[in-house]
Amino acid sequence: MKSLHPSAGCSKGGANQVTEQEMMTLLRKKLDSGMALYQKEWQKRSASELVDMASEIAAAKFVYGELSGGSYSSEYMEYLLRFENPLEVVKDQWISEQTVDFSEELTHALWTLWDKGESESEYTLDPEYAPVSAEEARITLWEFIEAHPNAAFDMMTPGGYVYLTPETAQLLLSGHSVKGNPDSAEFARDIPAEELLEQEICTADFSKGAWRILSDRNPEPRQAQEPFEQGVTMC
Repeated sequence: MKSLHPSAGCSKGGANQVTEQEMMTLLRKKLDSGMALYQKEWQKRSASELVDMASEIAAAKFVYGELSGGSYSSEYMEYLLRFENPLEVVKDQWISEQTVDFSEELTHALWTLWDKGESESEYTLDPEYAPVSAEEARITLWEFIEAHPNAAFDMMTPGGYVYLTPETAQLLLSGHSVKGNPDSAEFARDIPAEELLEQEICTADFSKGAWRILSDRNPEPRQAQEPFEQGVTMC
């Protein structure tokens, strides 16, 4: 498609020269006719089709509004008058120039959201994944697992590192012990369910598909608790 830059060869003189006001009037008539054709076409479309055409509709309305109300050079107006439907011509060119890769800008926007964390106080959080601060904690691991039945847990406990899949977490609730790893696998030890589940959550943050938890021994374990079911030791 030819560029919309002014042509150096545009005629500026002659007995039949049209004034800028006259050109603008002629151009507006063509723009109105083009918009009427678009609106007639849009009325025939279903709701789902209109959703798919949203960007094209927005472009047509934007170009129509800008050209109808804007003040552009006589060279531009004279060039557009060559076309039967100048609205379509400029709309298509406008759309073609919007096909820009904004992935880097989106990555920066995501980084800003993550880095500042201000949105956490401005938007409603999903309790399933919202981080738990030290001030908000004061609940036991038992209560936390019950509140997140389909989650995995990567924990730092007084007895060592413990990782629970959703399945092993539920087995822990039923009384099965799990392995705690202080530094390496050769020093792993069994941590009884009653010892682990009564620990208190210090912080919890959802990251990479699992809850990252720091827990500590509860100074005030619950006195009334249903007895654990006896089960096999998990390796």
